[in-house]
Amino acid sequence: MKELSIKKVIIHRSGISYFILEGLMKGTDTFELEFKIDEMDDVLKSLFVLDTSEKGYISSISYDAALETSQLLKSIMLNIPDRDSFSSLITQIKGASINLTITGGKIISGTIMGIEEFEKMSKDEKIIEKLLILLQDNEVISKIKFTEIKSFDILNEDIKKDLKFFLDTVISGKKKDAKKIKINCESGGNDEVDRIIFVSYIRESPIWKTSYRLIMSKEQALEEKCLLSGWSLIENTTNQDWENIELSLVAGMPVSFKYEFYQPIFIQRPVIRPPRVLSVKPTEIEEGFEMEKFRDYEMAEMAAKPAAMRKKAIMRTGAPPPAPRGAIGYGGVQSVMNMTDHALLDKVKSQTKIQTKDLGELFEYNISNLVTIKRKQSALVPILTESIKARRVLLYNKNEYDRNPNACLEITNNTILTLERGPVTIIYDDNLAGEAIIPFLNKEDTRLLNYAVEQAVVITHEQKSESLSVHKVTFGSGYSYEYYYTNLMTTYKIKNKTNEEKKLYLDHPKTHGYKFVEKPNDPEETPNYWRFKLKLKPKDAINFKLKEQREDYSSNYLWNWSKDDILKRVGFYIKHKFIDEKLEAKLKEIAEFIQTLNDKRNRRENLDQERDLMTDEQSRLRENISVLGNDSQSVSLKERYVKKLNDQETRFEKISVELKKLDKEIDSLNKKIEKQMNKLKA
Repeated sequence: MKELSIKKVIIHRSGISYFILEGLMKGTDTFELEFKIDEMDDVLKSLFVLDTSEKGYISSISYDAALETSQLLKSIMLNIPDRDSFSSLITQIKGASINLTITGGKIISGTIMGIEEFEKMSKDEKIIEKLLILLQDNEVISKIKFTEIKSFDILNEDIKKDLKFFLDTVISGKKKDAKKIKINCESGGNDEVDRIIFVSYIRESPIWKTSYRLIMSKEQALEEKCLLSGWSLIENTTNQDWENIELSLVAGMPVSFKYEFYQPIFIQRPVIRPPRVLSVKPTEIEEGFEMEKFRDYEMAEMAAKPAAMRKKAIMRTGAPPPAPRGAIGYGGVQSVMNMTDHALLDKVKSQTKIQTKDLGELFEYNISNLVTIKRKQSALVPILTESIKARRVLLYNKNEYDRNPNACLEITNNTILTLERGPVTIIYDDNLAGEAIIPFLNKEDTRLLNYAVEQAVVITHEQKSESLSVHKVTFGSGYSYEYYYTNLMTTYKIKNKTNEEKKLYLDHPKTHGYKFVEKPNDPEETPNYWRFKLKLKPKDAINFKLKEQREDYSSNYLWNWSKDDILKRVGFYIKHKFIDEKLEAKLKEIAEFIQTLNDKRNRRENLDQERDLMTDEQSRLRENISVLGNDSQSVSLKERYVKKLNDQETRFEKISVELKKLDKEIDSLNKKIEKQMNKLKA
């Protein structure tokens, strides 16, 4: 059985790796690969095998079935137990032809008839001795002691195959999570020629994880740059050693999926986890600001000083001069702490040898040096060392941290590389400044990395709103719309307690519909915030004031107003010149129509009430008439009730006529008012 060696591994961020293997073959032979059960789906769907010689070829690729060992053994007649295996085998192959070698080297040929057991005494101990009953080829039946049998050869080829299959299956079953793939290679007639067999496949693997180190000295902080060193964590979870392989790391998100056809398919059920309750965190008492004096932030403070002036100012604060190139540290050896920035960059870069390739949607890091990672081990591999643009700034977002701004590095990927997402350790002036996460960065992308909280800069915010008077009126669909402005005033009180000048980015949340009417400077825009850039002088306290405005409106349904209501609003509109005389006349005409309409509606309502009362009265009169007798007094009452019923019936008919007339008039007025309202325009 030949072995394939891994030549190249390409690890993707999508959770798969692409393996390239090669093996040297002469004549006809077999390569064997072993995988975990849950890797077989990916391997089988992607396996590619090629004999690179002219005549050699791959005759077949076989692999272990997904069935359990007990299910596989049902297909053969043998079942050999762990104890008394020899006796059990002979019993199960009764009738098989064998060649038997016994003590002295004599060979006996015949057919197995069975086993006979008998008891005998040996040193006062009863033992059981077994005899093989054999029908020899000369038709003589012989009894042969098991102790005399040295070996025997089964002549039946089917039994031999079943026995070998049984043993192979049992030994494979011992490794319950492993399945083998066998690649059968044929020489094509050239048995003496060395041939290279190429194999490739994908398999699930841990993603490669990226971590970075950002190293900045005080001199680099003035120049707004730093050293970026990137490392990748690679894990070899396979059962093969990676010896001097080519390693490539691919950034991006190619489509990848697992297609289940090796194992039986079961429906995946969702996993519901109980909610987690956070513990209570300690609180801090706020610092009093009532005695502090804050001045308003002025636009002039944003004027940028020339770069040379900035450097001189910072140097005067006591920044140490850069160490001379070749400075000597402990024991005469150059110390990292005393190395210049250029020397440190050159030294780290000499240890990082990679080639990169832009693949469109993907980006590939090819490690130039060959890599060795033993099986079940991991390794850190350097993938980049570059000098990038970086500046120290503060970022305040009241929704993230209410009291203090975050200390951030604003980095720009001015390298030729695409940077994958990963954690970064930030070293400033030979000390740990904090940790952050570098997001996925394309070339020339700029991002802010927050690595600490600047507790020496304290910020509070106040916000209030006010609604102004109506400034405009419009009409439509029977409504009047009165427009007014709502002002939102925000004041940020900012105090810099340090002796250094600070650059502060202030993220002010966007509020729907609002626009700035007062602001000290123009902000940048992010999806959810307005980002203002400020400079904070040492030991200074400022008020940063913002005023935003939004136009709102209130609607009034004219149909619900009375004549007096309309006339009052018309007077207000005329006084503030929201409408002209023509519109005033139309509104007054509508007011008259609405007054007439309301009068007729009131009249109709009164008639309805009168008719309802008469209906009730008529019911009462009819009940009284039905209980009266035939005496003179009853007859007199009946006449009175009948006359009253007749009078009410006459009135009932008049009411019905008047209601019909009112309905027509109300309908006509509604149409007139609607027509007039549709003509309204402010």
